[in-house]
Amino acid sequence: FIVSTGYALGRIVWQATLDQKSLLLEKKQAELNALRLQLQPHFLFNALNNLLAMVDQQRNPALAGAIDQLSHLLRHVVDTQNPIVVSQEIDFIRNYIQIQLLRYAEKEVNFDLQVLGTNDQQLVEPGIFIPFVENAFKHGTEPETRSSISALFDLRNINQIFFRISNPNFRHGSSGNGTGLNDIQRRLELLYPDQY
Repeated sequence: FIVSTGYALGRIVWQATLDQKSLLLEKKQAELNALRLQLQPHFLFNALNNLLAMVDQQRNPALAGAIDQLSHLLRHVVDTQNPIVVSQEIDFIRNYIQIQLLRYAEKEVNFDLQVLGTNDQQLVEPGIFIPFVENAFKHGTEPETRSSISALFDLRNINQIFFRISNPNFRHGSSGNGTGLNDIQRRLELLYPDQY
């Protein structure tokens, strides 16, 4: 009995030591990944600032503005982790739209974004509306084809945000398997259960 008990205790201690080493290794890997994530955005911001410095802003203001908007988009994505006020999210969407419109010839895509009401301090999860805007561009626009997208934020009710986006030029048979919408629905269920 003493021998078997000693053997069992020895195995328990040995397993606990292995578990502790495994946890320590996972923790170090997580810290390393966090450092990598910090370095990459830092590199990107420096690269964008260098590109902006190289651009002749007098001769090419559109390129300078696009680089500046891209920098703001990246900073928003990297730095924003907690809920933000909806006005910040709307600004992010406006910048995103301007970057997307660079892919098209002038007046090829008409994007109409309306904001109704003044309750723009409601908290929202960052990036919660972007998948819908991405899909509107992905499935509702084509180069060398005139198209339009309409988006509306109704902020008149202090306890609710109404968002609608439509693209009447929907391309049936567009590539994609719907995972983006499934992901956003799952995210909404986790963040706003029975409230979206």
